[in-house]
Amino acid sequence: MSAAEILSLFPSTFLSFLVAFSLGAVFWIAGLVVVSLITPHAELTLLRAGNLPCALAFGGKALGMVLPIAAVARTAAGPLDQIIWCIVAVAVQLVVHLILTTLLEGRLKEEIEADKLGGGAVFIAFMQVGAGVLNNAVMSG
Repeated sequence: MSAAEILSLFPSTFLSFLVAFSLGAVFWIAGLVVVSLITPHAELTLLRAGNLPCALAFGGKALGMVLPIAAVARTAAGPLDQIIWCIVAVAVQLVVHLILTTLLEGRLKEEIEADKLGGGAVFIAFMQVGAGVLNNAVMSG
């Protein structure tokens, strides 16, 4: 393919990129907002204050959330397909979050309130990333 042919395709492929990237970013941010709303503490305030357990757990949630969203962006047949599968991806990560917080019965909350990194934050971060990796693999075929 010549440079002229590549450049002639650029506007349509760039538009596809912008749509896919924008949809992914919207669902990533929306998923993180929902996670923040269902937690008992103000994560953004704690992150600004440098709370390490909150940063580690929330970072794991963010990474775990974006991995399947990225897989969906790569494999979706179009914007509607991407929207549907992004909803599924975010829902799976939210379910994992709820399961983990139930299993640990307030352990992360205690660590965040004490601003002391412990096993709860580390476990939640790694499990969220692990769920994201699995979710990504399943969604990318």
